[in-house]
Amino acid sequence: MPDASTTTPAGEIAPVAADPPPSARVPVLIVGGSIVGASAALFLAARGITPVLVEKHTAVSARPRAKLFYPRTMEAYRSVGADQDVYAVQDRLPPADHAAVVTSLAGPELRRWPLPAAEDFSRVSPCPSAFVKQADLEEVVRAHARAAGADLRFGHRLLELRRHEDHVLARIRGADGGVYTVAADFLLAADGNGSAVREGLGIGRSGTDAVAHVMEIGFEADLRPLLEGRRLALAFTGPPEQAFLSWNTAQDRGTVSVTYDPALTDPAAFDARRCREIVSRALGLPPTRFTLTERRPWQMGGWVADSYRAGRVLLLGDAAHVTPPTGGFGANTGIQDAWNLTAKLVSVLRGHADPRLVEDYEPERRTVGRITVEQALLRARDRARVPIEDRPLLSEAAVAVGYRYPLPDEADGLPTADEPDRWRGEPGTRLPHLPLIGQDGLRSTLDLVRDGRYLLLAGPEGHPWIRAVRRLDPRGAFLDATLLPGDIASATARPTDVCGIGRQGALLVRPDQVIAWRAPRAVPDALAALTVATRRALGAGRPAAR
Repeated sequence: MPDASTTTPAGEIAPVAADPPPSARVPVLIVGGSIVGASAALFLAARGITPVLVEKHTAVSARPRAKLFYPRTMEAYRSVGADQDVYAVQDRLPPADHAAVVTSLAGPELRRWPLPAAEDFSRVSPCPSAFVKQADLEEVVRAHARAAGADLRFGHRLLELRRHEDHVLARIRGADGGVYTVAADFLLAADGNGSAVREGLGIGRSGTDAVAHVMEIGFEADLRPLLEGRRLALAFTGPPEQAFLSWNTAQDRGTVSVTYDPALTDPAAFDARRCREIVSRALGLPPTRFTLTERRPWQMGGWVADSYRAGRVLLLGDAAHVTPPTGGFGANTGIQDAWNLTAKLVSVLRGHADPRLVEDYEPERRTVGRITVEQALLRARDRARVPIEDRPLLSEAAVAVGYRYPLPDEADGLPTADEPDRWRGEPGTRLPHLPLIGQDGLRSTLDLVRDGRYLLLAGPEGHPWIRAVRRLDPRGAFLDATLLPGDIASATARPTDVCGIGRQGALLVRPDQVIAWRAPRAVPDALAALTVATRRALGAGRPAAR
C-alpha cells in the first residue's frame, strides 16, 4: 500500500485533500540552496542527473560562516572539476591560516598557532585545504552546478510534501508567488538546522540544543591595517569576556561573539551601547572606527538527528546534524553527506544499483555525524559548559579525512576514525592517495574513480581480476578496472602495501572513493568473488526496504 503521508512545514498551508497533478517529474528535488544543497546539485548534475533545487532566499548570505574546507571536501570538488576555481579564489586573498589569542585585535598576541587544516596533507591527499569564505565557495559551486545543467531556483519555498512509495510530491511557491507541484524520485532536505522538512516528518534529535548561548554582533570596519602580514583567520580574546572574532576574506566586515547565561542576562540587554563596547574592546578600536550592522542571539548546539531518512526523503547537512564551530567541521561534514548520498543516487538512478542501496546512507553518515559532533564538543569544553563525557581527542585530520564507514553485520574492531595515513585499504575507508604520472601530469589514485562509476583496482599481477571485470560488465556500463603500478618513485611505501593487498589482490572502490570490498590476495574464482562483492556494493540481495 502506498505511503501517502503528508508533511507540511509549520506556518505555511494546510494539507490538501488529494494530490494535485505535478507540473514536472524530476529525479531529485533538493530543498535548501546553501553550500550543502548546492554541492549536492553539483555532484548530481556533473554525473548527468539533473536535479531541481529550491531555496527560499534570493541571495547568498553575507554573514560570516565557514571559511576552511578540508582536503576530503576538496577531493569531492576535484572529482567534478570545481577545485581549481576554489583555489583561484583563495590565491587572490591574503594568506589566513592561523589563529591567535589576543588582548584585542589591535593589541599584542598572547598565543598563536597554525590551524590544523593548514598542515601539509600532501602525503595523504592530492588536495590541500582551502581557506575561502563560504559565500565565495557557494558562488563557485553554484556556477559549476548551473553549467552542468542543474536547475537552481532561488526565491522558491517548499510549502508541503507528500511521501509515496515510489516518489515524493512537493508543492512549491515560486518567486512570482505562483504555486506549482513537482514529483521527485527522491527529496534531499538541506534546509538547515531548523529544517522544516525534518520537523514536519517528526524526526527527533539526540544531543544538546544549547551547549552555550551566544550573542553574535556584526560590524563593518577596515581591518586590513590590523591584519596585514599576520595570516590570521580568526582570533579569541582572553578572560573575562573571551570573545570570538571572525571576519570575511575582504577584511572589511566581521562578527564578535560572546557567550552569556540567559538565566542571568536577557538578550535584550545587548543594546547598541553594550554591543559597541564589546566590539571596541575586542577590536581595540574606538567606536568611530567601526559600524555595527546587526546582533543575533543563537544557541551553540551539538546534536544528531535520530534518523537521516524517511522513505525517499533524506536529510543532510545541518538538517541532519549540528556541530559547534570548533574544529571547522560543520560545513565539511555536510558536503561529505552530499558526496556520499549523491554517489548512491547516481548509481540507483542510472539503473546500475538496487534502490535499497540508499538505505546505507543513514548508518554510514550518521556514524560520522555522531563522532564529528562529539569531537567538536570536546574542543568547545574550554569555552563553554559542555555536557560530554571525557573521550580521546582525535586530530582534525582523523575527523575530517580519516573516518571509516561501518560495514553491515561486521564487528571488525576497527576505530571509526584514525589518522589518514594509518589506514591500509580497509573496507569502509577512503581509497589511499598515491601519486601517479599520467598524460596530463601528476594525478592520484583517487582520480581513477571517475564519472560516478565503480573501480576495480588490482595489484600489478592481478590480471584475473581485470578479466573478471570484462566478463561481469562487458559493455563497461558501471565498472572500470586498472592495475596498480608495482612501485612509485615518489612514494615511501609500495602501492600494494599502502592498499593492503598483495600483487594479486584487489580493491573494489565506490564512486565516492570509499573501498567497498577487498581481496588481499588471489582467489580460485575471481569472477565469482567479484560478482558477490559487486552485488553487495550495489545494494542487491537485501531484504525489502521499509
